[in-house]
Amino acid sequence: MRILKTIYISLLIGSCFAVSVFAAEPVEVKKSEVDKQQIVEKIYVLPITDDGSTIPTDNFIEDDIEYAFSELVKADNSKEEFKEHTEEVSFPVKTDNTETVISLFVPTIDVSTEDGFSGTLYLDYSTLKVESAGYGTQSYKVSESRSYPNLHSADTALVPKTINKDGSTLNLTDISWQSAASDNIDGQDLAVRYTAHATYSGTGTKKYTKGYTATAQYKGEVKKVTNDTIMYTAVFKEVPKKNIFDYAGVGLLGLTIVLAVSGGTYIILRRRRNHR
Repeated sequence: MRILKTIYISLLIGSCFAVSVFAAEPVEVKKSEVDKQQIVEKIYVLPITDDGSTIPTDNFIEDDIEYAFSELVKADNSKEEFKEHTEEVSFPVKTDNTETVISLFVPTIDVSTEDGFSGTLYLDYSTLKVESAGYGTQSYKVSESRSYPNLHSADTALVPKTINKDGSTLNLTDISWQSAASDNIDGQDLAVRYTAHATYSGTGTKKYTKGYTATAQYKGEVKKVTNDTIMYTAVFKEVPKKNIFDYAGVGLLGLTIVLAVSGGTYIILRRRRNHR
């Protein structure tokens, strides 16, 4: 039992010490008088998250005057600062179709800036841009067939060895001949004009888009709290003193009257006895 009592006393002392440690301290104390009653106002400035529970409200005595807690007045000191803000958002897309791309953007975003501002921004559709994310080169096979008529002989030297098609150079890979005209010489029809059918082959290249990047801006008003404190004013009023001297005077007067009446009655009764 003695150990438990010791622990209880220690906890009680500790709790009292904790209250005193964490009790708020006033930044200013004002004194005034209203209708001959002394008033003390203790002003505290606390964080906006504080509920004022750490402010002492116990009665106290100062200059032989007792003060009792009357009320706690709360005033919000916080101020808000506003400004316009723009955030640019970009991400890769597979198409440059505007209607398809615009549907990929959310209508609003919530932002917090490095300098403490926060708020909701709204998509500005007029700022949408879709640009190529880069290009690549792709190779493909190219072939072309051409005919060369009215040649005087079937000589490959009369057929071009290379040709150009869509910026690619093609090489002669095959050739066939066809008689275009003939003469009868010594009873035989001999070809005197030829048509060459040539085939050309080669490799072409073309550019292709690797993808697209969509970019748009979100705009809106953001704000931040520049003074996140609350001012509390604890009002204490003078406790009226009980005038004990008035009660004593009334009691003394009553006692005097009683004694006077009793004395008078005694004198009257004694005189009556003596007269008899």
